[in-house]
Amino acid sequence: MLSGVMSRSPHPLSIPLLLVAPVAWGLLAGVGPAAPANAAGSSLAGATWSPVEGPVVGPVVGPVEGPVEGPVKGPAEDPAARVAGPLAEEGAALHGAAGEVSFARLDDVLIWRDGRSPNGKQALGQLLELRVLAAMARAAGLEISDEALRARFDELDAMARQGGAEDGLAADIAARGIAPEEFREYLRLAMIHEALTREALGLPKDAPLTADQQQLWLESALRERGVTETAHPWADGVVCVSGDVTITRADFGAHLRNQIDAEDQRNALYLILLERAVRSRMPEVTAEGLESALDREIERRAAEALADPNYQGASYEQLLDARGLSIEAIRRDPAIRAAALAHEAVDRAHDDESLKAVYAAERAYFDGLFGESVEVRVCFRNASPREDDPLRPSFTKVEAEMAEMLAAIEAPADFARVIEIHSEDRTTREAGGLVGRFTRGTPGVPEALREATFAELDRTGGTLAPGGVLIGPIRLENGVLLAQLSNRLPSPTWETMSQHVHRELRRRFLEESLSRDSVITYLDSK
Repeated sequence: MLSGVMSRSPHPLSIPLLLVAPVAWGLLAGVGPAAPANAAGSSLAGATWSPVEGPVVGPVVGPVEGPVEGPVKGPAEDPAARVAGPLAEEGAALHGAAGEVSFARLDDVLIWRDGRSPNGKQALGQLLELRVLAAMARAAGLEISDEALRARFDELDAMARQGGAEDGLAADIAARGIAPEEFREYLRLAMIHEALTREALGLPKDAPLTADQQQLWLESALRERGVTETAHPWADGVVCVSGDVTITRADFGAHLRNQIDAEDQRNALYLILLERAVRSRMPEVTAEGLESALDREIERRAAEALADPNYQGASYEQLLDARGLSIEAIRRDPAIRAAALAHEAVDRAHDDESLKAVYAAERAYFDGLFGESVEVRVCFRNASPREDDPLRPSFTKVEAEMAEMLAAIEAPADFARVIEIHSEDRTTREAGGLVGRFTRGTPGVPEALREATFAELDRTGGTLAPGGVLIGPIRLENGVLLAQLSNRLPSPTWETMSQHVHRELRRRFLEESLSRDSVITYLDSK
């Protein structure tokens, strides 16, 4: 594989484990609230909560290895993260409470980011279903005994072992990070759902049930109870009400947090503290000054979104609304606030001449990342340094075969066919061999490929034939490739390069303000 070269798609918000894992909820023959469709993540392609890169149009959220609704990880005001190191020392900017983030603050950020998103709505529906099931069980006097729980667990354990889980259900639950008591609670709710559905349908207590039967009954029960939702961001503290069940903003925040990938939570916690660290470096910026900086930051991002052909002329507000966001949500987000302040700091410290001085002093760095670029397609084959490797042919053999292929290629269409038939890297093969456009210093591209590519461009003075140029064989650590170079772009004008220099200075400013490794979160012990 061309490690680090292949594109990565944002992960969707997780469907809870107990609704999808074959050794957990799925073994209950459909018992429990139905899982929603595994929808795409709430971000637009390429969007991210970044204090440097724009335009932000939606958060990237990832899967979580956990249940539908785990317990709140500590009281709402307990610290979810804190700063360590010099910034946390007495007298420093982030000493004491200033260097801590409560769970309540984390949940508030997540609610503003994802509370109205499609995935946030799914999470709210899941939470409501669980709470309503528990309330209906209480009203019916329905209890699941410990003996019945143990019997059902043993049944699931046997099914898991038959399905290939050698160490049984308990080991699988532990491997997924689920506490035994959490699993028991969800198993209890599953059995309650089963019992209530049978009673409503007039079925014997041991009659088989389908997932559709249970979900249709639960949906009917919710319609009968009625559901009243209030407007986001739920300033009065109530998200929705169904009969005697009330979902508060705090309830939903804790539940939503448990659906979001640990790395996305870490990133949110870091950004909250980063904004504070940046504010401490810029005490001269008043509240009004910050609002003005936010206006300018959002105007920049809106202009970038409007200029992006992928968004087909949609306004920034439309793009945000499609992801359950708003201008108010963006203004409140610590990533955007830190970005606005960083832009302000660099604007104050540098004019065009000083940006040129920075570029001149680090020209190799900036040209390497943002200078001359070329589009590359490859045909990759695995190879081994050993002549007697039983699983892969040797480098010598593969290089000889690919040299013969190269000699036989007469036109770009021929190379496309070679990729389709012979390339052993599925990701690039399915994209017609496309690795993408890269520069001399693009991270993640194998060094051997970069060196061979730009050696050819240097040899030809940057001139490429209309159909591109083929080079190779090129040896990588784990294989050999042929490459097609095309669509060369020269180094950008100063107008464009100055934007890269400005962005790099903003990145450095933020890193100097607070490094990620100085933030310790509640997740780090996991």
